Amino acid sequence: MKVETPQILWNSEGDKGRNAPLYSIDMLESGISSDSSDVYTHVLVTAGNTNVINMWKVCFPPDHDAGSSSSSDVTTTIFQKQHKSLNNQIDYITSLTRHELSVNAVAFSPDGLHLATAGEAGNIVIWSVPIGKRGNGNGRHYWSTIGQESDLLVRIVSTHAEGVYDISWSADSKRFMVGTIDSLVLVYEDKYHASNVTSHEEDQKESDWQQVFRNGEHTSLVQGVAYDPLGAYLASMGSDRTVRVFPRKLQPKSRKKVLRPSNSPRTVSPPQDHQRMVARLMTESKLDIGKAKRITQKCTTDGTQVVKQRLFVDEANCESFFRRLTWTTDGAYLITPAALWHSDRSAPSFATYLFARHKFDEPCRVLPATDKPSVVVRSNPLLFELPESEAVSCKENSNPTGGSLPHRSIFAVLTLDSVLIYDTHHLEPLSVLSGLHYAGLTDCCWSRDGRNLIVSSSDGYMSIVNFAPGELGKVLEQPNLPETSSPAPPKVQERLVSLKIEVTIPPCEPGQAAVLEGPPAKRAKKTRIAPTLIATPSPQQQTQETTNLSKETERVGDAVTRLSLGGDGDKPPPKKKKRVQPLLVSN
Repeated sequence: MKVETPQILWNSEGDKGRNAPLYSIDMLESGISSDSSDVYTHVLVTAGNTNVINMWKVCFPPDHDAGSSSSSDVTTTIFQKQHKSLNNQIDYITSLTRHELSVNAVAFSPDGLHLATAGEAGNIVIWSVPIGKRGNGNGRHYWSTIGQESDLLVRIVSTHAEGVYDISWSADSKRFMVGTIDSLVLVYEDKYHASNVTSHEEDQKESDWQQVFRNGEHTSLVQGVAYDPLGAYLASMGSDRTVRVFPRKLQPKSRKKVLRPSNSPRTVSPPQDHQRMVARLMTESKLDIGKAKRITQKCTTDGTQVVKQRLFVDEANCESFFRRLTWTTDGAYLITPAALWHSDRSAPSFATYLFARHKFDEPCRVLPATDKPSVVVRSNPLLFELPESEAVSCKENSNPTGGSLPHRSIFAVLTLDSVLIYDTHHLEPLSVLSGLHYAGLTDCCWSRDGRNLIVSSSDGYMSIVNFAPGELGKVLEQPNLPETSSPAPPKVQERLVSLKIEVTIPPCEPGQAAVLEGPPAKRAKKTRIAPTLIATPSPQQQTQETTNLSKETERVGDAVTRLSLGGDGDKPPPKKKKRVQPLLVSN
């Protein structure tokens, strides 16, 4: 691991010639390094207490240089004068000046086509790659080639709010959520996302962002928001010492039947196809939000008395504008900063909480912090394998829904003066960095390969942390499972069957694996098909076959009913049973 603090005027405070406080940063892999065709560059966006957003091109050291150090190397901080060249190459690209007041939050969309920025003025500015420059899904590489602000498409989205503190994108880049100064949680959706994904480049339209959710349950500033990577939850955190988790509800599925030949091969799709199917379902379905789960306190018994303990610190003890929470990359945990842990016999101490998915009543793990509260948590974009000696069984790395996770997630926790690197496998931090800056830390971001971390501070400077390959552990590789199919059954007559697809969807109730019906085929013109007699079934066989088919359809319908993404106990009204009349094919 290697740390350096470049002494660069990242955001100039007017004509004073000094750095303005940095409030938010984000990074996107874009372009190829001029020195090597195998090394990608990154576009870094910095924003703070000015109305100007600066863009920088950052090239991290090659694999054989990252993290290497000798006895003569000294970590560079702002407390020392810089005598040697930087380990990371940094070049200025351009500035974006559409904002009127200071900018509090910047965030690239996961697909690399949009940059959302917002601040004290309350408006959200969406900077987008021009449609003609998106090049078959490679639009992210356009950012490293721009020369001026006019090279980007600009759309201003009005929130009708006082100001915005944080932004978080959905994994499909169709939606993003923001938290505002006047206690609002807002979600915006691209009206043309579905058509642009399936259309050719010349037929695509500019994104039109419309508000699809508005909530004002918080009683004070909303200082952090996090969109679930699996698309089932929205999380927000405010200075009112509460965390709210909003579950999504799926529309009840139709029990329509589709005509499928019985002699068609029954293939078993690999898990990757199932996950893509779930992601498509969460993207295409309407955003319907259920009742929020409010996390604020826990109750303990002291003898005969019930004692209520607050889980998060107040504004007096958290001297920061932000409480930026996050989800782990796999969506298994919600990680919240600014936590307050009450031990049995000692005074409460600062901590960071991990809440298991679907179980938000109390934290499943408590990570101790330093003498100052944590304010920002950012998850590494990659997953890592478990240590070899403990990969077989590990009680600490337990799955929220039971069992053991086959991997671990790594994340950075920022306090006001320290950086702590944790994972979901160990209780102690993997690394601790402190004393890097004069003022409090405000934000951080990981590179796409998970080996570089940039940390910003309100003193106007940033520190870059480079990890050597394998220093954080072995990256988890997803196996490519081949498709398997069962032998085709003997050819028989066509009959009406219910097409079901078994997928694991992220429900809001634990322990339920959902069975979803595939989308029904479009109704074609009815044509009469003359039945062909293959065999002469007896009336008893026809009755038994029809009964089994009805039971199968009922089981699928019950499984869909149990899929409660709303979390509020709403159930669709039971449907009346219909009597199925057996059809005699021939005598």
